[in-house]
Amino acid sequence: MQRAPLWKRAPFLRLVLPLMAGISQGQNQLFPIQPGLAGIISTSLLILSSAILLIIQSSIVPLRYRPAPLSGLLINCLLFSTGILLFNHHKITHHHNWIGYHLNHTIAIAVSPDALPSPGKKSLRYQLTIHSTIDQNGKTNPAKGKIIAYIPSGNQDLLQPGSIYLIPASNLKTITSPGNPGSFDYARFCQRKNIYHQTYLKPEDIMLLKTPTGFSLNRFLATGQSSALAAMRNSAPEPARALAMALLIGYRDEVDKDLLQAYTNTGVVHVIAVSGMHLGLIFLLLQHLLVFPENRFPITRWFKAAIVLLITWWFSGIAGAAASIIRAAFMFSLLLVAKILRKPMDPIQALSLGAFALLCYNPFWLWDAGFQLSFAALLSIVVFQPLITPWLQPKNKIAYAIWQLMAVTLAAQVLTLPISIGQFHQAPVYFLFANLLAVPLSSLALITAILQWIMSACLIPTNLAGQLTVALINWMNAFIRRIDRLPGAVLDQLEWSTTQTWLAYGIITCVTVWLATKNRRPFLLTLVSLIFFAGSRFADHATKSRQQILAVYHLPGKSAVEIIWGKDCTRMLTAFSTTKHPVLQASARYFRVTNIRYLATPLLRIHQHTLALPQNQQEAAGLLKTNPSFLLLTRQTRNIKGFANHIPAKCVVIIDGSVYENKAQQWEEELKIAGIQCHNTWTSGAFLGSLKSNRDWPDALKFHPKP
Repeated sequence: MQRAPLWKRAPFLRLVLPLMAGISQGQNQLFPIQPGLAGIISTSLLILSSAILLIIQSSIVPLRYRPAPLSGLLINCLLFSTGILLFNHHKITHHHNWIGYHLNHTIAIAVSPDALPSPGKKSLRYQLTIHSTIDQNGKTNPAKGKIIAYIPSGNQDLLQPGSIYLIPASNLKTITSPGNPGSFDYARFCQRKNIYHQTYLKPEDIMLLKTPTGFSLNRFLATGQSSALAAMRNSAPEPARALAMALLIGYRDEVDKDLLQAYTNTGVVHVIAVSGMHLGLIFLLLQHLLVFPENRFPITRWFKAAIVLLITWWFSGIAGAAASIIRAAFMFSLLLVAKILRKPMDPIQALSLGAFALLCYNPFWLWDAGFQLSFAALLSIVVFQPLITPWLQPKNKIAYAIWQLMAVTLAAQVLTLPISIGQFHQAPVYFLFANLLAVPLSSLALITAILQWIMSACLIPTNLAGQLTVALINWMNAFIRRIDRLPGAVLDQLEWSTTQTWLAYGIITCVTVWLATKNRRPFLLTLVSLIFFAGSRFADHATKSRQQILAVYHLPGKSAVEIIWGKDCTRMLTAFSTTKHPVLQASARYFRVTNIRYLATPLLRIHQHTLALPQNQQEAAGLLKTNPSFLLLTRQTRNIKGFANHIPAKCVVIIDGSVYENKAQQWEEELKIAGIQCHNTWTSGAFLGSLKSNRDWPDALKFHPKP
């Protein structure tokens, strides 16, 4: 019997694509429209599409006059406009009572913590939800928004989820992007969580307003999380303790950074991030442990399903309710309900329905790396595991089980690799061997950790379970560290643009269709995609080979200045310079730098441009006589009053991150009042100035010693 086409087996696949396109239009503004106008146009398109669709499908229009392509087009328009409306509704800055619009006349804010804090070296990090504000007249006004709050370490019990606190509004600051090319953009990351502000609080700044009298979901989940963390802390020593907490509920804040990097480099970081694998194991355990007389009393199937789903979703909430966890919980819920109803669902249909539902709930998850990797991995397993498994047919049961695990691992890598390269700029080499031991060890450790948690909650001694958990984690850590130390364990410093990532997916799709159908057309499309991918890479390298840029990065407390000429880079050294920093590594990857040189000089001429780097205000006054194009002010310059009046009109003054933030803002205001061009990296991010010239690399930059 011939299998039905994919678009008929998985109709939601056709529905989720226009929804995603609409959400993307809302974020990226592919067609520039003001948010208010976009809402009006989207609403009009939604109403018009719905009306025409209803008329066409009604009995008014004869069947022969109902063209299927028109109905499909109208449904796509309807979903596209729905995606735009969902995005605009979810974006907090589109709401009139967003906190950002009322800060000027607000003196205090009523907030509540969303979850337990994340510990840092010197402070605790809370995510707070805003409920209302108090203005200068003492009036309480409703408000919306979220903020990040930092509180000195040692005050873990100061803010409790579910309770409402009053904090001052004067300390609230906008989270600005450092703008360092190629680096992680923390501001954009926060904005996609609807967080635009942060604050630093002292214990005396916080006043309790209200404690929950009834049920509080945040407090309920925080209590469960605290119980799990206490169970691990009481019976597991370091470093196994931190990894046990990460393995059990995804709490990675205390995991050693080097160990976490080793897991990332070897391609097994998913075993310590609660995901479908962990939730699937818990789901299967519940299915086997909860025994009911289902054959005799069929109604107990629903009772059992309700218990399984309640525990599954409760655990998902305790584990942080990230996109990847919610995806897994939703998928398992679908499968369980389909099983009870005895209506099997196509895996692609279940995936599409899951993506559709989750994007309707939170359209910002479209850009969440966990969401992308989670769906890509599962889709990859569904599509490619059946193609990979027949490669080997071991007759031994153990060998067969090992090959099944290898097939799943290989299949998952096919569609997750482009995301790994595009977003994280690296690709693990020994992922297959690392997963062979990490997956079974982590699964056993998760079972013993759950047992340890249950015993601790029941006040039963957990010595044996704790020892088993620690032993399994220590074996896994030793194995992963050894794999990570192998030569060439990871391919890093990889740079793919968004276009190249999409082209990679195009190549994978065409190759898959070609191998499955043996058709000539997919083969030709594969060749075309390869040509476009190679052409994009060549054009990128050609562009980078002609670049001529002055880059001043934003590093708080430090100075980082580079002159990039083609693929050569000269790093200027000052008293506050750093030569080893992740930002510098990211910029070298982004600009395709192959040669790095170092130079320490207060004045540098680059053809028609001159860069002045004074060590103090006295030297600055002398350097200004050379009429520089750029003047870099670092913390070495204590005051600008002695030379501010002598800065040439065409000179651009750059204040870098080594200058204290308050002083940098003061200097920026003074210079702008004087009509002088100024770039403050604290407020405007990294400075990238063009040094375009038709000449070759300046002789002054060709030879200098490396420190």
